[in-house]
Amino acid sequence: MSQSEKPTILLVDDEIGILKSLQRLLKELDVTVLTASGGPEALVFMKNSPITLIISDQRMPQMTGVELLSRSRAIHPNAIRILLTGYADLDSTMQAINSGAIRYYITKPWEDELLLSRIKESLELYDMLMDNKRLDEITHVQNEELRRLNATLEERVEKQTAEIKNQNEELLRSFMETIKAFSTILELRLKDVGSHSQRVSSLVKKMLQKMDLNKKEYQDIIVAAHLHDIGKVSYPDTLLKKTANTYTKTEMKTVLKHPILGQSCVIAINGFEEIALIVRHHHEHFDGSGYPDYLRGSGIPLGARLIRIADAYDHIAFAHGYPDEKRLNDAAAYLVRESGIIFDPALVRQFTDPDTGGQYYHKESAETVLVTIGELKNNMVVAENIYTDSGMFVLPRDARLSMEMITCIIKIARYDPISKGITVYRADAAEKSENESLQSAIG
Repeated sequence: MSQSEKPTILLVDDEIGILKSLQRLLKELDVTVLTASGGPEALVFMKNSPITLIISDQRMPQMTGVELLSRSRAIHPNAIRILLTGYADLDSTMQAINSGAIRYYITKPWEDELLLSRIKESLELYDMLMDNKRLDEITHVQNEELRRLNATLEERVEKQTAEIKNQNEELLRSFMETIKAFSTILELRLKDVGSHSQRVSSLVKKMLQKMDLNKKEYQDIIVAAHLHDIGKVSYPDTLLKKTANTYTKTEMKTVLKHPILGQSCVIAINGFEEIALIVRHHHEHFDGSGYPDYLRGSGIPLGARLIRIADAYDHIAFAHGYPDEKRLNDAAAYLVRESGIIFDPALVRQFTDPDTGGQYYHKESAETVLVTIGELKNNMVVAENIYTDSGMFVLPRDARLSMEMITCIIKIARYDPISKGITVYRADAAEKSENESLQSAIG
């Protein structure tokens, strides 16, 4: 232990012989010893040195031991104080003990063994007091930090919750964009269907608005709507060029397998088990005459029953391009006619009563107009496939634009222009107005 780390003991007595006797007694201890011949000199030491233990005689000129030790409390409150006193001074000594001015008193003449024992106890007590003080200071700092943290806890929790929510929403957006990309790849393979999967998803989403489903159930059905025809990527080119009424028996077997193949493609993704089941059963009929497993009624997953309705409606409505009012009515009439046979009658009523398919009706649907990217608006319907100047495919015909799609088109066009413009149906472009945010985004 270095000199600065040693305990410091201050001896105070006006008799040199007593000071020397005390110094000899302390030789066996690893301590620093200071000596003073009276109270005034001792106070100077106290002001200039760290003191662990003070041992003072009671009877001294100028200042008694009790007075000195009482005054020392203001300078070194944690120091341990021992008073050497005679029997005649016991009354004043007891008063000093009661006031806290001294810890121990030793009567003169003292026994070396007893005095040394009290000195060792005092040094241990001082160490304990200092340890407790350090712990108290640490506890105080920690309590203050805890109070500060508690004061801002609600704010921080709200901030972190908002950050997590934003991250989850961003992940969900990225996830859905990825799903839409898969369905777009599928539609590139099956060029005759245009934006069929996108429209089926949109129709299903409208039917789901009145249903009390949790987020997972809702999301699974929407994803399945985008991917319901993914099994058709296995179709050979010869089959893609034919119409349904010209399929051979072998080709029909291939067609009947596409829901199973679709399930196989989707189920490989962790967490997509329910989505895979919906894809597998989207060609089941309400009366049990569908495929591949001949399920009936409520035994068919809800998502599959919804997709079955939207899928059939879209195929009829868009059989000859963008539909007119008659084609939309014919598609709705087919759903009603086959209600209870192919389709769930309760869900058909839910589809037809609010005219879910009416979103595709336009009085001037046959007419198209060429617009710039800056003139694109939410809900416009693309009349022709969109390609960049380099030939990169962007969106298929009949895609209904969302703000996310328009933003994506703008980003692509910055690096690969779409100079010839974009063809949309005139009814969607009617009464078009400048979209300042999009114009500024294009620069």
